[in-house]
Amino acid sequence: MTNPNIRIKRTSVPGRKPTIEQLSVGELGLNFYDADLFIRRERAGIGTDIVSIGAGATVSNVLYVTADGSDTNTGQKLGDAKATIAAAVAIATTGTVIRVSAGTYVENNPINLPEQVSIVGDSLREVSITPQNQGDLFYVTNGNYISDISFTGVANTGAIFAFNPAGAGNIVQSPYIQNCTNFIPNSIGLKIDGNHASGNLRSMVIDSYTQYNQNGIGASITNRGYAQLVSMFTICTDVAIYCGSGGVCGLTNSNSSFGNYALVADGVSDIQNVGIITTVADAGSTTFTVSGIGSSRLFDGQVVYFGDLYYEVDKITIVDGGSGYTEAPFVTIESPTESWAIPAQATSEITDGSITAINIISNGRGFTSAPTITVSSPQVGVNTAVLSVELVEKYYSIVNCTQPSAGICTFTINEQLPYSVGVGTSVSIFKQSRILASGHSFEYVGSGTTIESALPSTGGVAVQENEVDMRSGGLVVYTSTDQSGNFKIGDGVTIDQNTGTIFGNFYTKSILANVTPYILALGG
Repeated sequence: MTNPNIRIKRTSVPGRKPTIEQLSVGELGLNFYDADLFIRRERAGIGTDIVSIGAGATVSNVLYVTADGSDTNTGQKLGDAKATIAAAVAIATTGTVIRVSAGTYVENNPINLPEQVSIVGDSLREVSITPQNQGDLFYVTNGNYISDISFTGVANTGAIFAFNPAGAGNIVQSPYIQNCTNFIPNSIGLKIDGNHASGNLRSMVIDSYTQYNQNGIGASITNRGYAQLVSMFTICTDVAIYCGSGGVCGLTNSNSSFGNYALVADGVSDIQNVGIITTVADAGSTTFTVSGIGSSRLFDGQVVYFGDLYYEVDKITIVDGGSGYTEAPFVTIESPTESWAIPAQATSEITDGSITAINIISNGRGFTSAPTITVSSPQVGVNTAVLSVELVEKYYSIVNCTQPSAGICTFTINEQLPYSVGVGTSVSIFKQSRILASGHSFEYVGSGTTIESALPSTGGVAVQENEVDMRSGGLVVYTSTDQSGNFKIGDGVTIDQNTGTIFGNFYTKSILANVTPYILALGG
């Protein structure tokens, strides 16, 4: 060193940084308002610049939040950190990363994140956020990223992450939540309301998001919203994943434990379009040509009905099991009146003289209103059982479609239409509520939302039909394993791991279709 003396130039102006001309080699610049120290750096072949030195250096696009910070601080370095995430968000701009140190933060919610702002916690276990108010915690939008945070507090019916009801803008890069845990009872971990965003996506994505929000909802996707969920683990929720009003969810490598319901797909969106049949299609047709579609191609994920909406029998509920039955009584369901309709059929099971189960043999088709259902009289006494019927809308799923030309296209549906349609018949088009779940694990679903009573050791009992609930035309396509190791491919095929047997409606029908011709050929 040619000069061992260190000289310090000083300033008290906030944000001021010395220039190359103001600092000589070996000099230091001190901003004692910001507590920043600067030095001149010279590198042969690279250039000369001024750099901040020490742990307290300011970074323009990073804000810090610490438990011992102050919201009057700049937030631009650890030694000058904000005390709340809301204060950091208030000064964040596009491209800002907010780094949250270990601690518990009570936040004045909702917090409305700007686009392309990230919130990154030090550690999932050591960083927790508690909403100060009832209602949603974070309003997310385009390009947000949140990771390594837990959410705690008293029961709250709001969502941890949601689109702002005032409008989240055009979503072209989905908000992304990673490695977080929600412990707030009654809350919604992820609320994706497509009505609160614009664009083709209207989506959020997650990776490793655990919900131990007793009696809450893991993810709610509605109004044509969309989600891609990887490793979504729910424990004791009322509903693990809910898709309604045309909401769609892709679900991979996830788990639903305890709670009331796991995967619920409910209904369809509001009407998206109405086409008009241009060519007569006979009964049994699967392909139709329509006009009035516009320029957007119809796609798999949409459903239609032709002319009037018809119904099928969905559930039969035992209102009163009756008494005095020594034989299973006959169940009679009023037939629909359409010429192409099929009556619904069901059988009963009795225990100790009362009906305890109803098995639907045929859901029927062509209903326009709920049919009358009657039960034959008991062999002893006059206490006849009483049943009620619930119907479900009959939609037809679009399989593929040609590109529209002058608003005309030809599309195919997934099954034969049982009646003919003439020129001028309307075709009502909707987006179907769907959950596409691959490799899902169910554990004691239906046992309740209180862990102390839901555990099998304390009397919790799984309700298998609550694992997948398709309501009003919604669809769940899934492969799954339950707590007993039974593997399912949708509702049609089950492999019982304990017995090594394969059963289910689709499997039985397939076996009959393939084996019967061989039996007949052998003279059976």
